[in-house]
Amino acid sequence: MALPQIEVVSDESDVELRLARWGLRASQFLDIARTAHSRAVDAGPLMPKSSPGMLAYLFGTEELRLQIIGDDWRVDITDNIEGVISLRFGVRIVYQNVDRACDRLFPPRPRSAKGSASENLCGPDLFTVAGVDTGPLRIAKRKGISTYHVMVGEDGSVELSSPVIVHGRYVQFNERIFIANSVAGPMADDPEVIDPVQDLDIDISFKEP
Repeated sequence: MALPQIEVVSDESDVELRLARWGLRASQFLDIARTAHSRAVDAGPLMPKSSPGMLAYLFGTEELRLQIIGDDWRVDITDNIEGVISLRFGVRIVYQNVDRACDRLFPPRPRSAKGSASENLCGPDLFTVAGVDTGPLRIAKRKGISTYHVMVGEDGSVELSSPVIVHGRYVQFNERIFIANSVAGPMADDPEVIDPVQDLDIDISFKEP
């Protein structure tokens, strides 16, 4: 069987045209990625190990809503999956941390396994579930709604893509829209970056009793 052809939109002007069909702009997704990545980097060394991913998810989802909610878009919590939805365009968008985005050779992988609720929204259609070989996997749209993920990589890369999820993994993509290879500046542990906290010279004086 021939390998499935994934639609990849990467040219800057094509990306803007594709997003404009939904009343959106690439700059909105750049702001989402910047917010999520900066919050992850800000996680302190004494915080729980999962803190970078959790902070990125919480503030990334908040920024997603701040950027997109408007006349055609509203808050969505279908199956307790937080995101936004447009009934006019038939599209749902949720936030997702991934290892990296915008890499043609190595598709993004979620940094945590996806649950059954995600698979319900992005799982294969009934032909595939029944074992009927129809060629490339197809998503079973939930009530006519396609689900896209704002995928933000650990390096600050970001894409907006529509995955097929099976057993907690992305097994295929129906469309990948590349937004940016990176929105990140130098990381805090880069030797060229000076941590302002470490450089503070605080004079402490004690009052005479």
